Amino acid sequence: MEAAIRWSPHATPESPDFLIVDVVGNRLKLCQVESLQSKSVKYKQISQRDHLPNYTAFDWSKTDPYFVAIGAASGEANLVRIDPERSQNEENIWSFPIRHQRKCNSIAFSAKNYLATGLDKVRTDWCMNIYDLSVIGAQGSRQQQDPIRKLATSEPISSIKFFNSQPDTLVCGVRSACIRIFDLRDHATTSAAYFNTRQVHNLAIDPKDENYFISAGPPGDPVVTVWDCRMASKSSSSTPSSETGPAGPVLEIKSAVDNSQSAAIWSLRFCGVKRGCFGVLSSTGEIKVFELGQHAVKSTLVVPPSNHLGGTPWTSKHYTRRTHNLAYPWYDKDNGQEEDSRIIAYDFLPEGKGLAALALHPNREVELLNVPDHPRNLNFTARDELYVWKDRRKRFAPHRKFPSVAEDLKALQKRAKASDGVRRDSEQALLQTTSRVENLSIENFGHKAPATPHHTSSGDQHEDLLKLWFPSYKPAIGDALNILGTQRRRCFEGYLLNAQENKAIVANDPWLVDMWDTVKRFEDMAKNDGMLVDAFDFSYLGVFAIWNNTFGAHRNRIFRDSTLTNNKFVNAVVNITRSKEYPVFQGSKTMFPAHRQLCLAICGWTFSKDRLRQYCRRLMGNGEHYKAVVIAVMRGFKDLAQELLRSAIQQKTLQNIGLGAVIACETVNAEQRELCSWMADETDDPYLKALLNYFIKGDWKIVADMQQLALSDRVGVALKYLDDTRLDEFIKIQTAEAVLIGNIEGLVLTGLTDRAMDLLSNYIKKFNDLQTAVLVASFTNPLYLDDPRFTLWKNTYEMQMQTWRAFRERMLFNHEHRKKSISHDKRQFGTIPTRPLTLRCNHCLNPLAPRTMKPQPDGSILTITAPRLKFSNSPAAKAGQLCPHCGNATPVCGICGLGLAAPDVRKLHSASARKLAEEDGLSHQAVHCMTCNHAFHGNHARDWFARHKMCPVPDCRCMCGLLH
Repeated sequence: MEAAIRWSPHATPESPDFLIVDVVGNRLKLCQVESLQSKSVKYKQISQRDHLPNYTAFDWSKTDPYFVAIGAASGEANLVRIDPERSQNEENIWSFPIRHQRKCNSIAFSAKNYLATGLDKVRTDWCMNIYDLSVIGAQGSRQQQDPIRKLATSEPISSIKFFNSQPDTLVCGVRSACIRIFDLRDHATTSAAYFNTRQVHNLAIDPKDENYFISAGPPGDPVVTVWDCRMASKSSSSTPSSETGPAGPVLEIKSAVDNSQSAAIWSLRFCGVKRGCFGVLSSTGEIKVFELGQHAVKSTLVVPPSNHLGGTPWTSKHYTRRTHNLAYPWYDKDNGQEEDSRIIAYDFLPEGKGLAALALHPNREVELLNVPDHPRNLNFTARDELYVWKDRRKRFAPHRKFPSVAEDLKALQKRAKASDGVRRDSEQALLQTTSRVENLSIENFGHKAPATPHHTSSGDQHEDLLKLWFPSYKPAIGDALNILGTQRRRCFEGYLLNAQENKAIVANDPWLVDMWDTVKRFEDMAKNDGMLVDAFDFSYLGVFAIWNNTFGAHRNRIFRDSTLTNNKFVNAVVNITRSKEYPVFQGSKTMFPAHRQLCLAICGWTFSKDRLRQYCRRLMGNGEHYKAVVIAVMRGFKDLAQELLRSAIQQKTLQNIGLGAVIACETVNAEQRELCSWMADETDDPYLKALLNYFIKGDWKIVADMQQLALSDRVGVALKYLDDTRLDEFIKIQTAEAVLIGNIEGLVLTGLTDRAMDLLSNYIKKFNDLQTAVLVASFTNPLYLDDPRFTLWKNTYEMQMQTWRAFRERMLFNHEHRKKSISHDKRQFGTIPTRPLTLRCNHCLNPLAPRTMKPQPDGSILTITAPRLKFSNSPAAKAGQLCPHCGNATPVCGICGLGLAAPDVRKLHSASARKLAEEDGLSHQAVHCMTCNHAFHGNHARDWFARHKMCPVPDCRCMCGLLH
């Protein structure tokens, strides 16, 4: 540490003094603040002491405003008088020599005018000396030089601090061994109490509660530990002095500062204004302020919450309540600075000046750092409302103007796009695409990368849509809250496993609409075993798998002990195209016409002119006129393209730019090529630009490489017009790129196979849309795939639906997924819950049943027993009044008051069993009101609501009887 700054413990409003300690220059500067109104502190120097002996520690007297003690590198304690009234030529230094010279690591004053020094280890000598400075008079006369106490024999002392309220008591750190607490009134040379630890550096005591002090780890280990003096061991048995806790830290903050470049903690300081608030300074210039908190003392009868994923429950009452980053490391990516301008020292200001600190830079500039003393309290409600408290409560609610989430998001996207003004320019798109291509292992494909496009790709446009063109457009807080509830609203609108209905629910996102259209195509092609042929199941395979004659990782795709060979795969593809009566492939010369035709069907290319006309008419109805015309040309129906173009010109939705004449020509002359080049530069429509580029170059490859087009159209063009070699290269690189960047359009290439799981994994990382990924993957998991990621995603999404209280939707999802998991020979795959509805704990959401039975794929039954916790043997737990997982009370009937999860009395008494056998099945069920969350026994609810409409629970005004 090259310098330090300390606010004077004797400062007053009239004399706001502080000290700059120049360790490198062996200099002390007493300064006075002139202005604290701005971030840059103005100050003047009022006293200076130069040519001091090399020192490694310092402290400011608590009784004399002009005495500073420095610990020399030779181990001597030196008193330096910094009185501005005294000349620098006068004698201002008094020394306390020692017998064996070694480094002084720490020095500290007490309120009783004691001075303690902590020294490095040397054999047969004491490492801590205590001096009484009360004999030094006003003129500096010294009557005693020997220490009054010598402690810690052969123990290297790293840090020392006196307690202000107990000036005869001090705490010190013994390097790599322990922390000791000494009482100087006790004439014994051993400590009164201690903690075994290696975190013994930079000790600091909380002046607002001296029961607590903190310490730091050695360099390279930026750990901060919080200690309670009352917990210290007082004997070699390491028995804590208090029965309420162990002889160890009450809190340990690991990596209190950023340690990515091996930082060391240079300083620990309590603020002295707020209890439990301290700051940490690292060697990288980072300053972090921690505010500690304590939970209320609870009864030991309360069971701590359990973590079903493993680990021990949090039992300490201490925790970090809040943190503030006042300064970041000099190398920080977003808030960094030059290393030689980082903060090298700091100290908190006293009470009356707010919670703030002075920070010292290497050029000796002093900066004022304010700590937020009244942070906002934020609370989210179950209705996605945000409540903010500062001086008063303020409520922010989602802006929902339409009944469906798609309509709300469409309106928001329209506003965002209108206010955006400029989309990504060509340079940004080029940089993004270049970095993307660099991540691909193109050399593995045995070909060169295609020419990098200079326009925003379709995937980039999708990202712009989902990000609402941020940061060009920043939504209002009500709109942001509206976005937050998108997945929940979709869930309640029926976003499940019906691809056709899902298209309407996600209508605001054309890319998701196309994706569900692709899934619907997969489903229609597989209907009635349409993709089952020659003992092979081709259901939900994409273009990549069909073209490369592979299933990838799979199960349930090969039957009757057949083996998959390349010839069998080719023959099966031919048989599928025949069974579906696809026309003969017309396009580039190829050795695999059946493969191309089946892949074109997967891409959604219709082979009927009438169906294509209907599709193009829908596009024109949506205002996509050029797209309709160009798609007709791409699919080989130039007469249909001419018909659509004439219709648009007649209706004056398009201008007559001579495009019809160019489409009709088999070849394009130089004049027409020049005209097409001019129009391509002028137009912003990607489909028109693609067609014009084809007319200019005469090669469909340039169209297939235009990333601003939809991927299914680009793949379709490649399948129809590229030769086998170029097509093989194109499919490989486009599949790898789609998987790498999580492009949802890539499902047309990957299908719903193992490669799709990698694509969906990257899609979740990029857009956090776990909901869509789970629903898409449910079509083939676990029937065709056994991927553990799906199990994790599905369980997470089910728990999410549970917290949304979407019980009906969760049941429907499991029901539909169960139907999707049945093979063609009627075998059921996957773990299916035996009961679609399960009574769960309101606190941990685990089933209340002490044992849960789950069927396994081999037909066996696995019994899962709730964990045996401390409370399991209590009478309440055995009576079913506690959740077997977390110990919280189980729900009770709102009418009779008995527990809904109590053991079945039919197993207890034969008389009760006969009585229950006479009742109907409703009496054995629990019913739940979705509005007020109260639960009842089924027969009790039936009898109550036959005569009443209001909830029977006192003070609940819910009209449950009108809502069922």
